[in-house]
Amino acid sequence: MAGAEPPIRRRDEDTEWHDLAPAACPHCGCTYFYAVDDPGIVWDPERAWDEGCRDRDCHCHTAAVIGARRGDSAG
Repeated sequence: MAGAEPPIRRRDEDTEWHDLAPAACPHCGCTYFYAVDDPGIVWDPERAWDEGCRDRDCHCHTAAVIGARRGDSAG
């Protein structure tokens, strides 16, 4: 398929590779990513605020989870 972009891939905290899909944070609206094969594993935006961010003090910015389950890394 010409012009198709490759999937976004990142390693989780255990160094396993995952294809990612975007989602909107329900609290501030910023984009975070989750693992397609295990939606519980997320990559929060941290300081990468979307233009329309409603809350820069949201947990996805202040207690960002990077390649882990939200309950494992954030309180």
